[in-house]
Amino acid sequence: MGAEDRSERGAHDDRRRPIVRFATRQVPDRVALLLTASATVVVAIVAVAAVLWWEWHRTGSTVDRALFALAAVALVLGETCRRCWIPVGIREPITPLYLWAFGLLLVGSPSGAIAVALVGSLTHSLVRRSSTATGVFRMARVGLTLGIAATVLIRFDATEAVDTAAGRVSWQWVLVATMAGGAILLANGFVTSIDAAVRNRSPLTTALRGGVGARGTAEGALLSLAPIWIVGVSFSITLVPLLAVSTVLVFRSTKHAFERAYEARHDALTGLANRRAFLEAVTDTFGGIGGAATGAVIVIDLDRFKEMNDELGHEVGDAILVAFADRLVGCLPRNAVAARLGGDEFAVMLPFHVRSDGTTDGERRIAALQDELGESLTVSGFPVSVDASIGVAFAPRHGRSPADLLRSADVAMYRAKRLGTNVERYDDCIKVPRRGSVELLSDIGEALTDHQFRIHFQPQLRMDDLSVDTLEALIRWQHPLHGEIQPADFIGLIEQTDLIGPVTEMVLRMSIHGMQVVGTDAVRLAVNVSPRSLQDRYFAPLVFTVLSETGFGPDRLEIEVTERALATYPEQSSYTIERLREAGVTIAIDDFGTGYSSFETLRHLPVDRVKIDGVFVGGLLANDRDRVIVQSVVDLGHRLGLDVIAEGVETTEVWDVLQTMGCDIAQGFGIARPMSFPDLRGWLTRWNEIRIEQICEPAPGPAEVPTAEPGVEPGVEPEVRPAARRAATVHGVDGRSAC
Repeated sequence: MGAEDRSERGAHDDRRRPIVRFATRQVPDRVALLLTASATVVVAIVAVAAVLWWEWHRTGSTVDRALFALAAVALVLGETCRRCWIPVGIREPITPLYLWAFGLLLVGSPSGAIAVALVGSLTHSLVRRSSTATGVFRMARVGLTLGIAATVLIRFDATEAVDTAAGRVSWQWVLVATMAGGAILLANGFVTSIDAAVRNRSPLTTALRGGVGARGTAEGALLSLAPIWIVGVSFSITLVPLLAVSTVLVFRSTKHAFERAYEARHDALTGLANRRAFLEAVTDTFGGIGGAATGAVIVIDLDRFKEMNDELGHEVGDAILVAFADRLVGCLPRNAVAARLGGDEFAVMLPFHVRSDGTTDGERRIAALQDELGESLTVSGFPVSVDASIGVAFAPRHGRSPADLLRSADVAMYRAKRLGTNVERYDDCIKVPRRGSVELLSDIGEALTDHQFRIHFQPQLRMDDLSVDTLEALIRWQHPLHGEIQPADFIGLIEQTDLIGPVTEMVLRMSIHGMQVVGTDAVRLAVNVSPRSLQDRYFAPLVFTVLSETGFGPDRLEIEVTERALATYPEQSSYTIERLREAGVTIAIDDFGTGYSSFETLRHLPVDRVKIDGVFVGGLLANDRDRVIVQSVVDLGHRLGLDVIAEGVETTEVWDVLQTMGCDIAQGFGIARPMSFPDLRGWLTRWNEIRIEQICEPAPGPAEVPTAEPGVEPGVEPEVRPAARRAATVHGVDGRSAC
């Protein structure tokens, strides 16, 4: 964009800024509510006074007192009985007030109808225990609405009761009654919408759509019954039972239709808005006033919820979700919208207050939300701590459409979960672009067909003779647009979908092919398996099929599973493991010591190896407890006839301590980093040549290592070479050959 374009755009922004400021100006809540309520009360008083003046000067009017009394009693009872109300979420329920009030107007006494309606409205407020301000505003709205309808009837001279002498009802009376009923709907919806717009700080168009559209259907259905009642009872009192049955049926069908519509837009468990309603709210709020509104879309994901749900049970898990939803709603302002997107993922639409200088209170509100959500929840009388990862996207800076804002917030939330921070903003993700979980999932299928996944191998050395015992296969994703995506960013997503089966099969086939290309006939292949694979009854047959088609021996395959995988549905996992072991496949427990039931796993499940987690191995030199734990696991594994593998070996000193403890196998960056199979072939060739040479003809000094071929990346980074060098020197081999 050139300088002239920027100056022209700046001038345009300056011209529209006063309009934007005026349109988005937000006065304090109490002042705005006071102004709207006062205006409504004043207009209502004027309308009611005009009706009273007209009726005071009217002569020759007759009122069917019995019919008037029947409608008046029905109105008051309808406002008192909660069964006669149609609930509308947190809003004011729909009552049959206007049904009977409209009937009273048609009987022929506008002032009497308004008086009875005001009494009914007051009774309703007392039953609901509404605040004084809410009760006064409702009475003013009722008086204003009925005053306008009475004016329509007076203007067209249709205030008298139905004349049954001629045995028919005139078309003029029907037309005027329809106009008066429409006036009630429009006036009530408009006043209600203005009140909602002021209270929620939302555009008037949004409030009108909710006030006239949603409530108008239900109230219109009830309102249409008033003329039918008046005409029917005027002809014969015996029609009352039939009219009552018809009214009940219309009321129940209207109530059920309204409930279905409400359920279609709200979550059944928490009562929050669902994804559809949330996106509509974002469109209405941030798309109004020409897209000038400011605010934030926030995505919240509960941490460790699946583990809590599995340990405490689904009933407690649901109670946690409900308690968190209540906490979320309780700490949000009235103009915010909270939604449950699914599972343990929530979203918040939070408009910001724009000050006179153009600044907002966004950061303060986000910080307050973070603090309140961090407090413990009370579930079944007990405190429960629930951590959450929060992603924030700002409108309109990070998107103008609801999908863009939600996607940006999802990216930020995913970054917060990956980094272990509480809150991340999308601004922090722009310099290091990361895709959200939704987009990653949509790209995984394409990655499979386009061969974007790669397999890297990391060697495991036997500590007695430095021979390569096993090569662990590790998946990598080279995305065409976003480069290399870390396994932590996509493996967990794949495990939650049915894509885990095809991806696992792909890893098996690619890693076996790599082993066959390298030509390592005496080396094992280790493949990590997810909990869902162990629970799949078709997983073991899949493994056998792949081994048969590739000609890879079962005794050379090692399946690594975590303790969490074994603790989840242990019966199904045990069945799969037993079938694999019967065929000759080796089973290793990965990350041993960090799971749920380490000793219980060794007691019941037939395994061959345990891998000590790198957390304990890395603390050998600095923490006496870690040293005791590692030594105990080594001794326990040997007594049970198991091989013990140490992960995370990165220094010479750690190698020496593990060798003294009698550990069997070592793996870590100090030996070799994960590498592609072309690099692995060169690494193995150089390593085996020098190892055999040094064992056959031990040399007193370091052996010379051939220079690596051009284009072949070394398997060990320079800063970790001393560990391999020192480990190899113990056996008369120069550790540089590990590179």
